[in-house]
Amino acid sequence: MADTRRGRPSTGVREAVLKATEEVLGEAGLALSTKEIARRAGVAESSIFYHFGDRLGLLQAVINLHLPVFSDATVVLGRRTPSGNLPADLTAVVTGLERFYLRIMPILGALQSDSQLRELLAERHGEVGPHLALQPVADLLCAELTAGRVRDTLDPTAGALLLIGAAHQRAMHRYLLGTTANRFLPSVDTVVRALLPVFE
Repeated sequence: MADTRRGRPSTGVREAVLKATEEVLGEAGLALSTKEIARRAGVAESSIFYHFGDRLGLLQAVINLHLPVFSDATVVLGRRTPSGNLPADLTAVVTGLERFYLRIMPILGALQSDSQLRELLAERHGEVGPHLALQPVADLLCAELTAGRVRDTLDPTAGALLLIGAAHQRAMHRYLLGTTANRFLPSVDTVVRALLPVFE
């Protein structure tokens, strides 16, 4: 049970608000109530806007907490083993991206269900948004293309979209269905084998 006492949190306002935001999103599904977040964090609601600007800024800050997982996934191809095992590397990328999307799935749900948040996202598409995930993965595939380890006709952005899409779909099914998703979801290895003709 969350501590709902008022007053400055001992861990700091930003940290307490971010923790409370993840709790609210995880428990309430798609709702993003700054009143409830402030109550759980033990801060004034105005302090949320002071520290994060608006609700979209708050969501971006929560996403940033999980970016190390995304970064770990997207550097895999740049740390190739001498064997040059492309299937293994792509499997590691999809697995890492899936972990990232599974962690931020409640945030994606909040964005999809809230028209005000979607409008803010459209206004700031250069700063935040799902398209920003494409470039790091496309850059990795560009490096692979330059090294001659993927086919020279590959469009790196299209390839990145396939990898990210597979990871996102797997994460969405696991988030919505829990372990039941394992009954019908193909393994990451199987997904990568299906995609390999695009890359090799």
